[in-house]
Amino acid sequence: MDGSVGEYYWAGYAGTYFWVDPAEELIAVYMMQSVTHLLWYSTMFKTLVVQSITD
Repeated sequence: MDGSVGEYYWAGYAGTYFWVDPAEELIAVYMMQSVTHLLWYSTMFKTLVVQSITD
């Protein structure tokens, strides 16, 4: 999923994830314990958050 210019993020090995979008004044933190599902859940989390503020 594309983000705003200046957006940054960090994803940890066991499921921790956060991103900061200064253009949207948004900070999001997501934590779980799963190495195998990190990509799917972090992508879904970001998609749902962005949809909730733009739709």
